[in-house]
Amino acid sequence: MLDCVIVGAGFAGLSVATELARRGEQLVVLEARDRVGGRVASVTLSQGEVVDMGGQWISPSHDRMLELVAAAGLTTVPANPGKLTVVRHGQIRAVEGSAMSAQYGSPFSIADLGQGLMRLRRLSDRAASDLAWSQANATWLDQTIDQWIDSNLRTPSGRRDIRAAMKAVFESSLDKTTLRQALVKVREGIDMENLIAANGDIGQVRVPGGLWQVCHGIAEGLGDRVRYNQVVSAVHQRGETVTVITADGQRHEARSAVIALPPWLAQGIEYSPSLESWRGETVKKTSPGNVIKCCLVYQRPWWRDEGLSGQMSADEGPVRVTFDVTDDPSGRGILTGFFEGGEASMLTKFSKSMRERVFKDAMVSVFGEQAARPVEYVDCDWGAEPFTKGSHGAHFAPGVWSVTGQKLAAPFGRVEFAGAEYASKFNGYVEGAVRRGAEVAASVARTLHG
Repeated sequence: MLDCVIVGAGFAGLSVATELARRGEQLVVLEARDRVGGRVASVTLSQGEVVDMGGQWISPSHDRMLELVAAAGLTTVPANPGKLTVVRHGQIRAVEGSAMSAQYGSPFSIADLGQGLMRLRRLSDRAASDLAWSQANATWLDQTIDQWIDSNLRTPSGRRDIRAAMKAVFESSLDKTTLRQALVKVREGIDMENLIAANGDIGQVRVPGGLWQVCHGIAEGLGDRVRYNQVVSAVHQRGETVTVITADGQRHEARSAVIALPPWLAQGIEYSPSLESWRGETVKKTSPGNVIKCCLVYQRPWWRDEGLSGQMSADEGPVRVTFDVTDDPSGRGILTGFFEGGEASMLTKFSKSMRERVFKDAMVSVFGEQAARPVEYVDCDWGAEPFTKGSHGAHFAPGVWSVTGQKLAAPFGRVEFAGAEYASKFNGYVEGAVRRGAEVAASVARTLHG
């Protein structure tokens, strides 16, 4: 009998497996796809360039990810330097430095935005350091961030710009995102001012050749313990034995199991005995982020000739954020961006060629006619992926997190849950998935050995 069966080979599942293997436990990892990585994925372009189509950026505070990158012998590169392209009120401007200098509003509106950002940081610090205050104000913290913005910012431009920053973090509607969730993101090192200016100065880095290389290396270390094309349909517990059953009828018995899937996928498995009803009710009120990640490829990165970084932030339109992800050896220029929220929900119904046209037209409206001549386009519609059905973390309906949302990470008998959505820190990020994986591995070890 195995010590543990792990369902899902994203960063969380691989983190659990690595820690348990290091302790000498007998395990297997069952992955539904033909690859590892989960929501970290890449695609190889026609000229051999590899681009990330899922999780990509690593922040300075993501210690575990930086350690994994170094251990894999990989390097990181920062966002391309240069001017940020900021679109406000339909006006386009290339700016240096802080977003505050890029606003077209009055000094009063700039001050209003600054005060709003300061209040968020102070609230974030208090919510993290004063548990009694957080508990006493649980209902207030579960108001939507939309409501908080309307109550605390006095100018239309201040409200608009802080909403734009929030939308860069939360792919679901802000009327479905709580103040509590926003404060968690602020506490985790998100610099809201720079998010308004397309993440210009927050020190994020990426891995040339793709972040997938990290999880691929981890999987290689686990060898044949990772099994592919294994769709898990049921998890049965009886006494001290957990039986994990795949769609083709294979049965794996172990003394524990870890479901390393986002909540909306974990809920789709049949459990015996059944999961507590509150888990299902919570997941029904929890929506995954909706995002389509896109890349346009050009013969060369022509925007650099004009001193532009390729980073863009817009307050309206189908594409709100772009980045330059060109790897110099290829010579070709690559811009990546997103359709998010309502735009993603609409464009998922259209063909890839139509999405290319919409993305290209958005780039032309910002960068000019040179953007009209791409040589290649790729995208990934994460909501349409059957083994993902969404991306960038869970978004709890107002009031849900404080009542049952934070309890989703609790074990169910000998079954544990791992993934970015269950992380107590860096929730929704790859860093959170890795940290949660390590926590779950330690919990499984305690279950196995007392």
